[in-house]
Amino acid sequence: MEKSKVLVVGGTCYFGRRIVKANLAQGHETYVLLRLEIGLDIDKLQMLLSFKAQGARLVEASLNDHRSLVAVVKQVDVVVSAMSGHNLQLQLKLVEAIKGAGNVMRFLPSEFGMDPARMGHALEPGRVTFDEKMEIRKAIEEANIGHTYISAYCIAAYFVPNLCQMRTLLPPKEKVNVYGDGNVKAIFMDEDDIATYTIKSIDDPRALNKTIYPLVENEPFVPVSEGL
Repeated sequence: MEKSKVLVVGGTCYFGRRIVKANLAQGHETYVLLRLEIGLDIDKLQMLLSFKAQGARLVEASLNDHRSLVAVVKQVDVVVSAMSGHNLQLQLKLVEAIKGAGNVMRFLPSEFGMDPARMGHALEPGRVTFDEKMEIRKAIEEANIGHTYISAYCIAAYFVPNLCQMRTLLPPKEKVNVYGDGNVKAIFMDEDDIATYTIKSIDDPRALNKTIYPLVENEPFVPVSEGL
């Protein structure tokens, strides 16, 4: 099966670097956006150069320059965004570029957490993130862009070491806040695993215009046991 040409936007962020790694590992022709706004960030530049050494192609464009962004998007089949939370709305410019290019088969926006379509009950300040993600989804669907939304629930590194305590990544030393009665089920996903199945979904026709959810270990066996 012919591999896709995949553009990763936000490839130097915590999750984006894993997307690049997974894409290279699965043999796709990998393009990583080199944003002109990178400036003097030597750490990001060195990371980008390491991607290039591993076989990725660095393509220059600015999210604030529609023409340069369209030119980059025209080179690929799939666009995966891993832009961090405070940059989510910049994806609207990416949507416009994909729409203008007209050749992209699928766009995976930066989601990877809770499904925003199911988070209408969320409270501030987290509600802002879900609202912004829904705004991106609306723009994608109104532009008739093929898409896949990846819902990975809780990213392990942000929730496991700190026992789900907010505003810290360190384990608590004196007390632990328990939410509700403590019996609500939660799913914690390893970041590398999320990146792997994100890339596996891009060529899967079953994932087109769908939201992808992970299964916990026992879930595949429940229908079987219930039928016995």
